[in-house]
Amino acid sequence: MQKQNATQLLHNMISHLTEALEELSNVSNQPSTQFVYGEKTAYVECLEWLSEWEQASEHGLNFDVEERYPL
Repeated sequence: MQKQNATQLLHNMISHLTEALEELSNVSNQPSTQFVYGEKTAYVECLEWLSEWEQASEHGLNFDVEERYPL
């Protein structure tokens, strides 16, 4: 794996966390377990932290995390 600068790394983290949350949101036909809820909570918290980055909106985090992914 090639080394990334901070901007690339944060951009990739935002993309990965957003994709993971979309996947969890699309699994609506299965009952929610405590593990899934914990996983979703952790991803939402990470995105909330990343939203504090001054360039977050330029890298795909231009929305209210809790509104899009309510717990």
